[in-house]
Formats: sequence, structure tokens, C-alpha cells
Amino acid sequence: MNKIPLIVKIQISLVNLWIKWLNFWLKIFNNILFFRKINNPRDILIYKIGNIGDIICATPSFIAIRRFYSGSKITLLTSPGKRNAIGAKELLGGVWYLDKMKIYYADDIDSLDKKKKFIKDLRSNNYDLFIQIPDDLANFRTLLRNMIFAKFIGVKSAFGFKIRTAQSFKKIQVDYTAQKTEVESLLEILKENEIKMKNVEFDFNISEEQKNKIKKLIKNKWNNWDKKNLIVAISSGGKRESNQWPIERFAGIAKYLQDKYNAKIIAVGGKDDVWRAEIIKSELGEENILITAGELDILETLELLKYCSFLISNSTGIIHLAAAAGIPVVGLYSIRDVFGRWFPYGRNHKILFHKFINCDYMDEKCIKISIDSVTINGVEETCDNLIRKILL
Repeated sequence: MNKIPLIVKIQISLVNLWIKWLNFWLKIFNNILFFRKINNPRDILIYKIGNIGDIICATPSFIAIRRFYSGSKITLLTSPGKRNAIGAKELLGGVWYLDKMKIYYADDIDSLDKKKKFIKDLRSNNYDLFIQIPDDLANFRTLLRNMIFAKFIGVKSAFGFKIRTAQSFKKIQVDYTAQKTEVESLLEILKENEIKMKNVEFDFNISEEQKNKIKKLIKNKWNNWDKKNLIVAISSGGKRESNQWPIERFAGIAKYLQDKYNAKIIAVGGKDDVWRAEIIKSELGEENILITAGELDILETLELLKYCSFLISNSTGIIHLAAAAGIPVVGLYSIRDVFGRWFPYGRNHKILFHKFINCDYMDEKCIKISIDSVTINGVEETCDNLIRKILL
């Protein structure tokens, strides 16, 4: 391993010191605004916004909070952003560890009057404890604002306002450092506030109807399916184009797996991924491809992944669905985030991630260069190694 240059060590130390300094002041403000500690809160409000990946990675934290505060009423306040976005509403409906969800959208708070009404409605619930589950890139201003928001809605105690990343010296951080996964990082915040858990748990309310639908879907496509068959899920899309591995390479790796292992391929994703799925299909025999992109809801996709041997995917929410389903992932990552943070939780995953690229890591073109640096030969070799372990 190459020795880390002194200037790099200094820059990394400066980033860490800056984060600690900001968190020091957040703690001071937290202690001023919420000097009371509630040991047995009656009503808890958890605040966590985000889409598929954000919510899945926070799910073990929700379960940990429920197990620790077993007698409390727990409400999740959350937003996926725009009204057509997928988030906690679609993922966590009817789960045992939440008593209630309050969903809001960007246009619900886009004026001063709407914000006042929003705060008034929350204040009427008389929450005892506010738990912030912070975003990966949450900054000082955002967390301080959320802290003040918690005060305005009348909670007696609050915690979780913690900065975890900084964008300064991003290239140095990506090239030379590694972070815990998002799942582990969020649980660590709870642990710092005396909420501990023995095991990392994922649990979703998948109905018998949904389970039977997926079982029938698999049986209708591959009548003689059993657990010995090699079924590979492919998620070729994603929210950001610069995070996406070229679709022609996904099609190439699908053909490779079909020809070498007689693998069956399932193209998963949303409606925007249908055209990508059709490109993959064009390289395969009709009997070897099942397209579910745009056809299944998010919990049905989670159930479908349980039938798969592994998933090949860009960095997107479906990677975390696969981790929750307990299957291995071949993850294709760009340099958008620090190594490790948005990797799937658990073991046996294989990550392809190219660093030390000579460009500006904050530039979308550079991010695209990094994902394009992942070669099809590299993915083939990674799949070969994973399949050998699966077939043992």
C-alpha cells in the first residue's frame, strides 16, 4: 500500500476537525434549546426525509427506536420531495414499528402561510421527544433549522442533529478515506444517545397477496424454477445519469451470464427504466429475460429480489432493497460519494469503484468518467467469483 502523503493527512485532519467543531456548536445549541431529558417519552416524532435508499437505510434505526421505546407512540415525519417520488409511504405502510406516518411534499410548505399551518398542526400533537435521523449531506444550517423547527412544534427533548460529512477536499476524502455504511452510521448516532441494538433488522409489511403475485410471476415465466437456478436481477437505471453505467455494457454482461451460466435475467426498475430493459432483452433469448421494470411496486420488487441469486446495479435505491432482501450485490459506483457510505449493508457484496481519477470530483462529467472506468471485463470477473461462491 502506498504511503499517504503528508499534505493529504493534513487535509483529512482539517476536514475531521471542521466536522467536530460544527458538531460541538450543534450540541451547545441542542443543550440550550432542549435541556430536559425525557426517559419515558409518551409520544415520539422521528424526522427522516428521503427516497427509497434513504428510507431503507434508516429502517434499522426505526426498529431500534421502537425496541428501545417499546411503550411509546412513534410517528415518522417524512417527505420524498415531489408528489410522484417514492419514499416511506410506499415502503413502510403498516409496519409494526411505527404507529403513524405523517407525509408531506415540497409544495405543502412552499409558502409562509403553509409553513405556519404545518407547524401548528404538528404542535397540536404534543410530542415529548424529537429524533432527527440526519441526511448524509446535512449541513450546519439545515440541522440548526431543524432543531429550531423541533422547538417551535413544542417538543420537550430532541437529539440526532449531527453532521457526518463535509464537501471540503472531496477528492482527497474519496481517494484516501472510507466510511461506514449509511445503515451503520445512523445506528451509531442512536448509540451515542444510549439507544443500542443487538442486531441490524430490516422488516417490511409485504402482504400475502403481494407474495403470491411474485411467486406466480416467477412460476409462469420459468415453470421449473427452484432455488438452484441462477437468476440475476439487473437494475440499469438511477436518479442521476452521471451515476449510470452504460446500458450497452449491462446488456453485454447479461448476455455473458446467459451464455456462460444459462442464467435467467430479471430487469428491475421503474417506468423510466423500461427502455433500458428492452435493450438488455434484445441481447437475450426470450425465454431467459423477464422485464418487471415499471410493472411492480416497490414492495413487490423487494419480494422479487428474494428469488434472485444476486443483483447487478448502479448506485440506486434498489441496491439497498437487495441488501434488505438478503441477497448479494455487484455494485457499480462512481466517485460521487466517499467510499463505503452508500454501499449496501451486509456481507458478500462486491463493489466496483474507481478512484484516483485526474479530474474535479465535484464535476458531473468527472463523476461520469469514474463510472465509465468500470470495465465489462471487471464486472464479468466479479460475477464469476460471486457465482463460484453461490454454486459451492
